[in-house]
Amino acid sequence: GINDRNVQNTGVDCAYIKENISFRDGFLVFTQRRERPPILGKTWTSEKTFNYSSGGIHTHGEFALKNNMYLELRCKLPSNNGGYGAFWTMSNKVGDWKPEDLLEIDMFEFIGNREKTRFWSGLWWHDFRKNEVPQAVDVKHVKKRSEDHFFVNEQRFKAHFGEGVKVDHSHIDFYSFITFGLQVTDNTMMWHIVQNGPAWKSDPYLVFKGGTVHNRTYGQVPDVQWERNVPEKMNARIILNYALRNADWAGGPAEDDQMPSEMLVDYVRVYNIPVNATPRAEAEL
Repeated sequence: GINDRNVQNTGVDCAYIKENISFRDGFLVFTQRRERPPILGKTWTSEKTFNYSSGGIHTHGEFALKNNMYLELRCKLPSNNGGYGAFWTMSNKVGDWKPEDLLEIDMFEFIGNREKTRFWSGLWWHDFRKNEVPQAVDVKHVKKRSEDHFFVNEQRFKAHFGEGVKVDHSHIDFYSFITFGLQVTDNTMMWHIVQNGPAWKSDPYLVFKGGTVHNRTYGQVPDVQWERNVPEKMNARIILNYALRNADWAGGPAEDDQMPSEMLVDYVRVYNIPVNATPRAEAEL
């Protein structure tokens, strides 16, 4: 699953089960299936039945992405309607952390429907200081963690980076193997993608060096802005999952005759990147 409790986000239409994680010919294989009868799974609000199952893994308690590291993934993304590949991180609350240091790194999200293919990346901040909580957000969407730490559970009022950045991925065949890389230094994040070879050798298609970030208003709420930087003490669990979403925007609805379907992972590697040095292997997950 994507977390220790194997709880799904409410917008996901599959449960993650370990039977859908396997190895074949040197690849890690996530399999997505139609379940008959439906199976039970957990969301953040309740237990419910799911008509589909899939696979996902995370490194919480085992390994953390930190500053001055380079993370590389080689994989073959899904191609079924509703198939949704995601490679991302969530911050761990360890050491001397601050609310503004807690962030979600979307290394990428991918819609597998061949008629609605989309690949995008960015950053999300869900946690805020008391004086940073938008005045327009309904209090029912705000959870107090401490006197100066509040969690906002309303997508339109979360801080975001990546919206509006124009990226040309026309040189990438997303239905063949791709190599993706993320570099995190003390003050910069860089996203890379290539068809073959080390991703870090390519020019980054997205760069974050800190500064003013905004909410995604979706044309529905006031624009809000915050100041955010790369965390001084980055500590984040890595998540890789093959979701299924029936929503039209996410490539749905699912087509049962396309299942079982797969997402293949060749490797995930993490390297130390000392200042002004070429990445060297630190760990292979």
